[in-house]
Amino acid sequence: MSGPRRERKRPGGSPARCRYYSGVSVRRTTAAAVLAALLPAAAPAPRAAAQPERFEPSFLLPVDRAWTAELDSGPRHAPAHDRTHVYVGLRNDTLVAVDLLSGAPAWTIEEGLDHPPATGGGVVVTARGSGLGGWRASDGFALWSADLGSTIAAPPLWSNGWLAAATEAGEIVVLRGFDGRELWRRALDGVATVRPAIAGGRLFVPLADGRVAVLALDTGAPIWERALSGRPQGILPLDALFVGSTDNHLYRLDLGGGIDWFWRTGGDVVGTPVADLEHVYFNARDNVLRALDRRNGARRWRRPLSGRPVHGPLRVGPLIVVAGVSPTVELFDAETGLPRGRYVAPGELAALPLVIPDARPPTPSLVLITGAGRLVGLTAAAGPPQLPPGLLPPEPLLPRPPVVTLAAFVDWFLADEPAAPAPPGGVPSPPGGVLPPPGGVPSPPGGVPSPSAVPSPPGGVPSPPGGVPSPPGGVPSPPDGVPSPPPAEPFPSSAR
Repeated sequence: MSGPRRERKRPGGSPARCRYYSGVSVRRTTAAAVLAALLPAAAPAPRAAAQPERFEPSFLLPVDRAWTAELDSGPRHAPAHDRTHVYVGLRNDTLVAVDLLSGAPAWTIEEGLDHPPATGGGVVVTARGSGLGGWRASDGFALWSADLGSTIAAPPLWSNGWLAAATEAGEIVVLRGFDGRELWRRALDGVATVRPAIAGGRLFVPLADGRVAVLALDTGAPIWERALSGRPQGILPLDALFVGSTDNHLYRLDLGGGIDWFWRTGGDVVGTPVADLEHVYFNARDNVLRALDRRNGARRWRRPLSGRPVHGPLRVGPLIVVAGVSPTVELFDAETGLPRGRYVAPGELAALPLVIPDARPPTPSLVLITGAGRLVGLTAAAGPPQLPPGLLPPEPLLPRPPVVTLAAFVDWFLADEPAAPAPPGGVPSPPGGVLPPPGGVPSPPGGVPSPSAVPSPPGGVPSPPGGVPSPPGGVPSPPDGVPSPPPAEPFPSSAR
């Protein structure tokens, strides 16, 4: 069975349809069926035992809970954050600010939210109905309010003081975020339900009718549009635009609106992709996380997910973090795609985790929020970093010492011990015999029994010329006739 074929597309062209075919003719299928009926059925192969999943060491795992905050209600939307606080709109129509360092509530105001809040420049922006509200981030003091004349259709966007909002009337309204003053508005004849993006003096708007509209940020003048065959999702603007769509494709659009390349998946692309210098990472509803080359779209790796994704991935240093509704947060190596571990939250997640850039312990690097209203700050565990497998050699750095056994000690001891007296019956002589000194060796009192049945070699034992000189006075014998061994010497240090 052949899979779908990936085809290139020229800039300005439409995606080519991928055909599925079996590649097996009717005749071959019939022959195969007859052959299968004639042959005996093969016994099913035994199922291999499940192997435990191995994780590579991670700079983030193990993690410590920096703090846990129990909120008065569950969250209505995803939270937002700045360098000091996390801002959560609750289902009881309140907005609470939680201190990022301690997890303690900083302030609470009565304000219902229809969309996730936006933050920046010391201001928190909320959207409800057709109105926007600006609140001071330090204490929740009301700064300004603005009515856009139509219900707000997408989460507002804050970027360097620019505030953009889309309405159900098909307009994009840009305001000054510090005081809420309207700068311009533009009718696009389409509704944006996904948060826009700002980069390089341009505003990128994904529209529900399949268009990607690009406007000048300072004036709202149209620059270009690109129609896709599905609804575009979140846009990642870099040296090119990376955007997924509900037509099962991830696109790379150049800054002029042309299509550089696209990649087809087995399901809708969800959320906003993330990227580093070499790769772009995205999730699709075929439950697969993919990494593609940013320049040419070649696949670098793919990794099946344990659950259906509902958000795009996150990048935390060298890790790619994937979270859905389930309590499990999965971590993967950004370079290889290998699993780096997982963290199980204390309940089902209500939103994508928040990544706190440049956080240092005890400030959390990740903040999770559950559907029950529990906010958890996670930071890398204190202690030395984990060592990756294979860092140390399998053998010791120095040569192995020799194996010392009891037999080695006995052989060494007997080698330096004088010979013991011969037992009764004699001891067989080695070949060639033993040369006695001139005059013989005096025997102890009572004599020593002569050896019996020991044949002598033909011709006797020849003596060397001149014989063997004896020490002056001969060899004295001890009074009892049995030589005593000298006292034992200590073992040399090399044998210890």
